[in-house]
Amino acid sequence: MIRPMRLVLLSLFTVAFAAPASALDVVNTSWTVNCLFSTTCSVSVTDYISEFAVSGGSGNARLQSRVFQGQPGSTAAGKWAYEYRINLGPVAGLTYLPYADQLAIDRWGAVREYDYNGDGVATDDVFNVTSGGLGTKAVTSSVVWAPWTYFVLSNPVYAGSYPGGGESSYFFGLVSDRAPVLRMMWVHTDSGWVSVTGYAPPLP
Repeated sequence: MIRPMRLVLLSLFTVAFAAPASALDVVNTSWTVNCLFSTTCSVSVTDYISEFAVSGGSGNARLQSRVFQGQPGSTAAGKWAYEYRINLGPVAGLTYLPYADQLAIDRWGAVREYDYNGDGVATDDVFNVTSGGLGTKAVTSSVVWAPWTYFVLSNPVYAGSYPGGGESSYFFGLVSDRAPVLRMMWVHTDSGWVSVTGYAPPLP
């Protein structure tokens, strides 16, 4: 079953890469990004965790997706924040250390821009929460290659040499006008693409 699924996904990506791409602006920020969504800088979140196997490792990796809505009176009032974290912490490499280095979401849709890093320029698309949160690896680039939106970690997230010793990405996120639904998305590992489930805006 896995092989045909990978072939279908490969064909979809081949079509996608034939279309023009547009890069999203990726910046690093801290937990204070929550202040855009709340006048008290405190938000109430909803999480969903999808486990997936990593070839060459024991234990399951996880994609954690998180959503919360901008509260009345905040800069992003009514908008929906979507955050993701690729976690290989539970995975132990058997003969080598497997890794994950991309997340791909089909037709994520329009991205709202804000000043996430506090430089006074409100043109940021994607943010990494690199301070005051979990993880050690950041998304370094993001591109919309229709119909896919890719989040790329040029320094991959690796499994550990023992269970619990693996790495995690930072939470990385972006904002939409649309409320979340659970959808299929894809994590790229050293052995290929793996399907997972997470929060994203609904398909158009």
